[in-house]
Amino acid sequence: MKTLKIVAGILISYAFVTLAQAETTYKSFTTAKAELQTMDWNGGKVTMGTLKGVVITSDSSDPALNGESIQICFLRVVRIKDSSDVTAHCTLTDKDGDISNLIAERKQGDASSGSGGKGKITLLGGTGKWQGKTGSCEYAAKYLKDNWQTTDASCVMK
Repeated sequence: MKTLKIVAGILISYAFVTLAQAETTYKSFTTAKAELQTMDWNGGKVTMGTLKGVVITSDSSDPALNGESIQICFLRVVRIKDSSDVTAHCTLTDKDGDISNLIAERKQGDASSGSGGKGKITLLGGTGKWQGKTGSCEYAAKYLKDNWQTTDASCVMK
């Protein structure tokens, strides 16, 4: 019985170590230029367009993920009174040509200069090193003059 408890303890410890190792953390910083169109809609405004820029991934627990990627996003912002719904569908292509797909969502701010806010990114996998990798990020976006935008994110991926 004692041997069985020791073996069970070893297996449980191994399972926790394996689960912890399967998680990858990293940070990213994005600088992007927006090309947007806005229209009045339903007492508010709808803005749609693209964000194109560079993402720098750093401090990854998997060093193969560190480096630069080219980002292209389709952005939609619906702002009615004090309510915001900001969604961006993005692809990132890294130096190896591997593609990561994600959706960024927030309920704060819009895409105008001086605006921004905090939100969540859902990582959807992709190709190459990103295939089957899912997870999430907490992010903060800032919209600057002349349609420039920055984003800081902290991510956890499995």
